[in-house]
Amino acid sequence: MINELYNLSETLEKAKIQTQNWHRKYRPIPNIREKTPCVCITFSDEKVMKISSLDPKYSTILRKYGSNQGSYPCMNLASLYRVTEDPIKKELNEIADHPEKLNCETLEKIKGWCTEYNWGKKFQGKYKISMENTVAELQTAAARFEPLQILIDETKCFSDASRLHKELESVVWKMLSQREHVKLALAVLFYQGKSGADAADDYGSLSVALESAKLIEAGIPAVSDKFVTGLNVCLLEMDFSQQGEQEANDVDAFGNPFQAIEEPMPGVKLAGGFDVTIRTMFKEQYCQNRYGKIENASYPISPSMRVKLQASLEWIGKEEQRDKTWMNLEKNEILFVYPFRMPQVPISFTNFFGSSKNLEESFTTRSEKFVQELIKSKDPEVDSQAKWIQIFILRKIDKARTKVVYTRQTNPYELEACSEAWNCGCKNLPRFPFGEPVVLEPLDTSDVLNRFWKANGEMATDRFHPVPRYRGLELLLEPTLPVTADLHTVLEKTELLSPFLGNLCAKDNWNHSIWKHVKNMVSLLGILLYREDIRKEDYMENVPYLYGQLLKTADELHALYCNVVRKGDFPPQFLGSGLYRNASETPARTLNILSQRIMPYYAWAKSYRYKERTEPGKESWRAAWLYHQFERIMNQLREKWTVPSRFDEEEKAQLFIGYLAAFPKKEESTINEEVGIDE
Repeated sequence: MINELYNLSETLEKAKIQTQNWHRKYRPIPNIREKTPCVCITFSDEKVMKISSLDPKYSTILRKYGSNQGSYPCMNLASLYRVTEDPIKKELNEIADHPEKLNCETLEKIKGWCTEYNWGKKFQGKYKISMENTVAELQTAAARFEPLQILIDETKCFSDASRLHKELESVVWKMLSQREHVKLALAVLFYQGKSGADAADDYGSLSVALESAKLIEAGIPAVSDKFVTGLNVCLLEMDFSQQGEQEANDVDAFGNPFQAIEEPMPGVKLAGGFDVTIRTMFKEQYCQNRYGKIENASYPISPSMRVKLQASLEWIGKEEQRDKTWMNLEKNEILFVYPFRMPQVPISFTNFFGSSKNLEESFTTRSEKFVQELIKSKDPEVDSQAKWIQIFILRKIDKARTKVVYTRQTNPYELEACSEAWNCGCKNLPRFPFGEPVVLEPLDTSDVLNRFWKANGEMATDRFHPVPRYRGLELLLEPTLPVTADLHTVLEKTELLSPFLGNLCAKDNWNHSIWKHVKNMVSLLGILLYREDIRKEDYMENVPYLYGQLLKTADELHALYCNVVRKGDFPPQFLGSGLYRNASETPARTLNILSQRIMPYYAWAKSYRYKERTEPGKESWRAAWLYHQFERIMNQLREKWTVPSRFDEEEKAQLFIGYLAAFPKKEESTINEEVGIDE
């Protein structure tokens, strides 16, 4: 990700786009959610005046200075007491959900639960780092930034954890007795730990932000963008002056003067839903030490460049850039797209792939419009503004790791060629009676591959996603990417569904909800065959496709027979659908079986075609038409038959397409003339 962000930082500098630089140790606070609130503790005259819950919007505003071990003025504390018994937890949750039930008797019961002190030795060690070590580190900044000094003065008397514990408990009991913010008060009072866990290590985490009544009166509260921005400017100025005093004894990976520092790389909170650390090489993971270098030594980057990379990632991933330079693919997956030169007229770079705002447009329309926008933004005196376009995808692997799972550089002309090939692939299909196949959205490719079906046409599940959502982008942008695995995955689904779909076709049932999924399925098959240089003009004359048409003819002839002779009493499977799976595995043997089984219906059609019946669904001309259709296909097969032992994957795809495809129009017209039928 470093290389991608370096290119982005160069792009932003050339376009003179201002980015927000943050001090490397001034980091975002965790996301504020209902289950993980952030508690604001307001101090006044060496007392805790009140505690309140912060709005989730502050998770994008507030920051904390320090490390995971301790920070200030936002930090991680712990609830005052710990409970582990399930009955007590249940009662606490009931009280939190129904504060109107809180009375004097309940308060006494709650006080009786305050027996297990939660601020033990391990917690107090971290508390000391926050309230003493980190505050001491900030003293120089406090001398330059008065609001920070006021806050430090207001909280320095609470360097003793027991004093803050006593103050918080007093405020909590006041809130409970007055039934004010009961849920918040109980969250501060109790940590619901797991039974049997070691109390010293299991004290939970409570995100807090420190506030001062004096700062609120002065108009620059600690919980505000004004305070955060001011402190950050002060920290950056101090850092810059310190760097000027140090002598650089090396250069970093980009040739900048470099003084070795032992600090983690900066992190960024993305509007897409998760936090990212630009690079991590943890020394305790010995497998990463294969080259004898670890952490900063493995990829040296100067402090100024770290800030630059952090600012670039924050700019491209902020909320204002949603559906312009980034979009969510899944909950823990973000696609980033940006040009190496910003166009003069801002456009959406995710538009090509399909952002949430333009799904009413087809991929064909969007891709053509996108390429034209890029070309139109060309400056006559220089190359195209978007000569190169960078694409990369970040995925949240687990709580601690984020990984670049896909990266690629491209240009408008390559995008144009790829989109044209994609559109041609979706059109690499014959006509279908259930409607014209759609141009598949690249990002919907994984939906086709990850959907599991039952034999009766019902969806088994779509909960599992073995194929990542960006697989469609790989197929779109990588012309030489092997597609064997994708073809195999689709064919597993077609083989299961083919008998059911054949029955629907024979009964002219086109209203079933499965057809919208089948359209995407055959579109993907068209793309995969196109990638293998198999065109519809060729495969529609091949044995597998004709074999599929033969099975379709057998189904329709069997359905017509049942409709006329058995008065609409249809069997669970028709003749062709019952033999479909065998045909894909042993085509020669199955053709012999089909020839035997179809003879009764074939002989019936030969005689019934002259009955001149015109009743809907029982027309005699249709028997004549199917009779001639069967003969025509058998003659074509006889000419081309090479007796394959079994069909390969590409041939199975052609078999499926032929089985669902409509009969050729020219053949319909010819046969109608032969039997004297008006079209």
